[in-house]
Amino acid sequence: MTVTYRRTADRTGGSGAGGSPNVEFDLDPCPSCDTRYDVRVDPREAVVIRVSGRTCRECNPHWRPTETPGGRRRVTVVPTQPSGGTLRIETLCEDVQDKSARHLPERVPAAPHRGEETEVSERVNAAWQGAVTPILPTVLAEADRDAVERAWRPEHCEALEAVAEALDEVWTTVAPMADETTLALRVVGLPTVTAGLVATVAARWSGREPIALTGELLRFTGVAICAGTRNAVACGRLRHEVETVTEFPDDGMIGLLETGFVRALTAPTSRITVGEFLRGPDTQPERVRIQDDVEPVAEMPAGPIGRSRIVTAEVLDGPSSTAIFGA
Repeated sequence: MTVTYRRTADRTGGSGAGGSPNVEFDLDPCPSCDTRYDVRVDPREAVVIRVSGRTCRECNPHWRPTETPGGRRRVTVVPTQPSGGTLRIETLCEDVQDKSARHLPERVPAAPHRGEETEVSERVNAAWQGAVTPILPTVLAEADRDAVERAWRPEHCEALEAVAEALDEVWTTVAPMADETTLALRVVGLPTVTAGLVATVAARWSGREPIALTGELLRFTGVAICAGTRNAVACGRLRHEVETVTEFPDDGMIGLLETGFVRALTAPTSRITVGEFLRGPDTQPERVRIQDDVEPVAEMPAGPIGRSRIVTAEVLDGPSSTAIFGA
């Protein structure tokens, strides 16, 4: 059965930090379990999702049965980089009633594959770029593509993967056991291009699949951009999916990328674009407060890209990529 989780209200609110518009929308309740989802995106601070209900397999593909009592949970996903070191994605889950708290598994982005550039690797990168080039203009305007290509490095894809894993953990272990869950994903602290894509994907959510699959959409986005910027060989997620990144891109994988990437960044109403985010003022305010009383205003293709894993390595924010889409 295919269920569309329709956006029942869209509101473009006041500007967040740096002048970017806030986006809020709420959704039709899940027809199977009556769970309701409300979403608010402040593109320079956080994505906040309020879940009223315990979810089910229809609206939350990560759902698993639980006998844990309900109650209210507040979950905060926070990027940290202690002393300028390794980027980490930390997740704190708090019980609103008894004030207890626990940490969910920490995610650390993996290091991209850094092999020696050879004639073969150049051919492979060029082949994958050629395969995805027709996809990119369907969702990214030329100015957005220019902004992303100047900033993109494979490390950004690994950061998206770590964020996706943290989100999957929340939808698997927290949402099914709570009567109400407020999930706040802070974009402050992420590399700028990663933060922009997280905010853009959340704001452009179209309702064609459960919002619990946001992590999957982030994965599709990262792989598509890696391929489009001649970084296919270095892309850890792509290597994980196809085992061997050859100069003959698999049609099935390209089809999955096209479907997921287009769904991730095609939206009816949002005025948030990743290009505006990257071209705007500094996106790293010193503090972001997620208030206790936050009141923010959900079919994916079958395929291997949904597999998750916990990875460890170091990410450094170095020089930007100079790859050109379609070059």
